[in-house]
Formats: sequence, structure tokens, C-alpha cells
Amino acid sequence: MRFPWLGWACLAAVAIVAAAGWMALREAGRRSGARGWVANSGYVRELPKYRTLMRRTRWAVAATAACLAVLTAAVSVSAGAPVDRRVEDRRLSSRDIVLCLDSSGSMIPYDAEIAGAFRQMVDHFSGERIALHLWSARTMVMFPLTDDYDMAGDTLDEVGRLMGEGYQGQDDSGVYVTNELYEFLEATDDPNMEVSSLAGDGLAGCVLGFDHTDQQRSRMVILATDNEVLGAQIYTLSQAVDLARDHDVLVTALYPGDTAHLSAEGEELRDQVRLTGGDFYDAHDPLSVDGIIADIEAQQVAEVQGSATTVEADRPERALAWVALSLLVLLGLAAWARL
Repeated sequence: MRFPWLGWACLAAVAIVAAAGWMALREAGRRSGARGWVANSGYVRELPKYRTLMRRTRWAVAATAACLAVLTAAVSVSAGAPVDRRVEDRRLSSRDIVLCLDSSGSMIPYDAEIAGAFRQMVDHFSGERIALHLWSARTMVMFPLTDDYDMAGDTLDEVGRLMGEGYQGQDDSGVYVTNELYEFLEATDDPNMEVSSLAGDGLAGCVLGFDHTDQQRSRMVILATDNEVLGAQIYTLSQAVDLARDHDVLVTALYPGDTAHLSAEGEELRDQVRLTGGDFYDAHDPLSVDGIIADIEAQQVAEVQGSATTVEADRPERALAWVALSLLVLLGLAAWARL
């Protein structure tokens, strides 16, 4: 309690008033003189109705005394201002992870599966902040760094649904998607349809998505792409990797192609991400999620400097509830016993 002395003061005041009242009534009884007697009234005590009334009176008095005791205790506790105290340690896990998903046409057949893999990763996180970027010619931030895992999971579920239901097949002319998916990905596409899958720009955007650059934090980008670039980029993949290294960002890749027989683009992606200390995984392999989780756990976890503080929050609800309950019971007793 914030003011425990005030609660004890209330109890003491009630005790003093009760003692004074009892002594006053006792003295008044002594001054009232001799008792008056009524002849032939002894049988009244044996009447059933009399006994019923006496029992009810005794129960009413006992219940009233109990309610008054509870009411007094509740009022005393409420007067003392009850609070909840908890210790908050501001030294938090400082791992930041950006999920970086290529949403170009060549990746759409795989994006639903990759979104599902991202969703599994989120279920393993505890304390990390995560973000989700979708990109092709441009980057769309689905959500910035956050520890709201419910929102992140719902967003990834929705992205997975859109990608899975929206993919309608492909042929030599391109990939076919539903209008819903087309409108959803419009923010990441080039209006002139001249460039797509700009892996260097996509990775650079994800690297620049980290905040608190003045703090020592563990940072990772999980990059899902086939690295099949179409058109000119601001950043090449190697330049984006250099940017990641300058910002102490580890890049791990999820590759949707055949990792046993890599294309030139796949080899470039593998070699570049390993320069940051990251690794290269097959997006189709169910064990890839476990491998990435192990990589995340292996990263050094820095702690934000801070001190533990005690936080107090007023909690008068319980004491006031007992006050209200006691008053209601007293009113009910008064009506029942006709006090």
C-alpha cells in the first residue's frame, strides 16, 4: 500500500468509536434503574413465533457485525491506497530481424511456401523484433520492426493466402495471377513493367529498415529471392552486401531453386550472403527453418543498457468491490430483519 499508516489509522478510529459506544450504552443501562416485570409472561419465550423471531434477530445481528467488520477492513485497505509493484528490467533482448521477400513474378510460385516458413519462424521468436518487406521493382513495408507477434503472424498468414490463392500458373509468356493478388502487389511492381526482382535494391531497402543505429544490436536479414534480376538497379547485390556489412547486418538467404545444381544467380547469392557471416538455405527443405532458427540463436545477444526500476500502479478495485458488497449485504439484512 502507498499509505499503510492511513489504513491502520482508520482501524484504530473505528475501534475507538466502537469502544466508546459500547461503554456509553453500558452506562446508559446502569442509569435506567430497576427492571420492570410483567406478570404471567414467562410462557411467551416458549412460543414458536417468539423463538423464530429471536433466531432471526440473532442471525441478523451476527451477520450485521460481520458485514461491518468486512466493511471496516475494506475501507481501511482502500484508504491505504493499495498498489501493484513490479520490477521492470529495461535490458531487453536486442535482436532485430527483417524478413525480406522477393515478390517478383518468378518468385510468386514459391512465395506462399516461403511466407509459411516465415510464419514458423515467428512462432519460435521470443523478445526479437521483426519486420516484413516485400519487394520487386519497389519495396513495400508490410510492418516495420515490432514485437507484436500476433499481428506479424496474421500478416504473414494473409500474405501466404494471397500468394497461394493468387497464383494461377505460368507458361513461356509469364505468370498468371488473380486480380486480388495483382492489386496487392501493385505497390512493388514497376508501372512500366520494365524492371523486376531488383535483388540489390530489395536487400538495401531491408538493411535500411533497421532503426536505433547508434545502439549495439544484433541484426539479421532473411532474404528470400532467386536473384533473377531484370533491369538496372541502384545497388548491385554486392553493393547491397557491402552496405549490410557496413551496418553489421548478417544476411541469410532462402533460395527457391535447386541448391544441388545452382545457377550463376544462385551461386552469386550464396557467395555474397556468406560474406556477411550468413548462410544459404533451400527454401523447399523443411529443415531450413530449424537451421535459420539455430543461426538466430547463435548470434550474440546484446543487451540494451538500462537499470531495473520499480513501477507502481494503483489497484483500489478489489477493496472498493468489498466495500460495495458489504453495503449491499447490509441493506439486504436490514430489509430481511426489518432493522
